[in-house]
Amino acid sequence: MWHEIKRGPKYGINTVKPEQLKYLTITEGEVEKGSPYEAVSYYLLEKVLSTFRKFSKATALVDLGCGKGRVMVVSVFFGFVTVTGIDFAKELCVEAKKNMARIEPLFKKIEWDVICKDVLNYEIRNTDSVFFMFNPFEKEILEKFLQKIDISLKKAPRTIWFLYASPVHLKTILNYNFKIIQHIHPGKKLNAVIMKKDNQSLLQVI
Repeated sequence: MWHEIKRGPKYGINTVKPEQLKYLTITEGEVEKGSPYEAVSYYLLEKVLSTFRKFSKATALVDLGCGKGRVMVVSVFFGFVTVTGIDFAKELCVEAKKNMARIEPLFKKIEWDVICKDVLNYEIRNTDSVFFMFNPFEKEILEKFLQKIDISLKKAPRTIWFLYASPVHLKTILNYNFKIIQHIHPGKKLNAVIMKKDNQSLLQVI
């Protein structure tokens, strides 16, 4: 709670309040396979992003299940210049856009977008290289998205990074031949994993 109180004003946003999906407007996607909105801990998020910077200078981040945009906002402070948020709840997307608009004057060179749709309908761009996730959906949806990443990787060879906070479905991602680069444990109840995959990794499972 201390980090929530301190970090919100620091970034100029308010993303604390949890939200139940049944009270939100969702027009596409499988609601029953989604998770209620709860923002990732500022403390854990900052640890993940600062640690990631030790391994990569990548500047394009996609937040899967962006909610109110906390990850999008904080990532800009850690050097990301192309930031995309995807969420299927209209009200959450509206808040994410408001929060990004608040910081935009501070980072005039950033490009950002909040896409309100089912994550499986998102067309992965050749420039998308870093994906963040905090358990926004069930294993089945994650597996389908990982398949989309493989297709994208075949079309446009590059390194793909996965930043996963509280990795409930870690084994699922490892099954798609991602390699763990760093475990992060800043607190007893906080943990995350930084993973990496490239075309060489993909060839190992073909």
